[in-house]
Amino acid sequence: MSSDRPLTLRALSGEADEMAALQRVLEAAPAYFHTVTGLPPGPAEAQSTFTALPPGKDYDDKRVWGLYARNEMIGCADVIRGYPVRDKAVIGLLLLAEHWQRRGFGRAFALLVEQMIAAWPEIATLRIGVVPKNVGALAFWRKLGYVETGEVKALHIGDAVVMEKPLARD
Repeated sequence: MSSDRPLTLRALSGEADEMAALQRVLEAAPAYFHTVTGLPPGPAEAQSTFTALPPGKDYDDKRVWGLYARNEMIGCADVIRGYPVRDKAVIGLLLLAEHWQRRGFGRAFALLVEQMIAAWPEIATLRIGVVPKNVGALAFWRKLGYVETGEVKALHIGDAVVMEKPLARD
């Protein structure tokens, strides 16, 4: 990772400039959308990322973060606190614009998100659902210590393999 482009994680609040930057990041990852949905990213991906909630959760439980290299958003993460049970947090999406992928930023990004989640004292386990045909994502999460639970979750984009790992705290 280049030291001239320090990475920072910023909570997004839904301001227009943030939503435009989030939409640009999502549109800059067309391979992800083609792999997972069979379609290109749509014009309302940022809005969907910002507003989608699982059953029984509200916006107090949702965090959307932008990953910035200096002042440029290069990635985004969507996390639901306390889902599906109180001591788990679900990473609904962790995505880098394609230009930033395969350069070590993904691992750094995931670790920054984990550090943010570690501030939530009740969370003991991290959880993610990965569409099986997204083999690169499966390998990525395995390298970070996530293991398949044996559970398959039906999502709007298709079935997802559920992976979990204990949350490490310093």
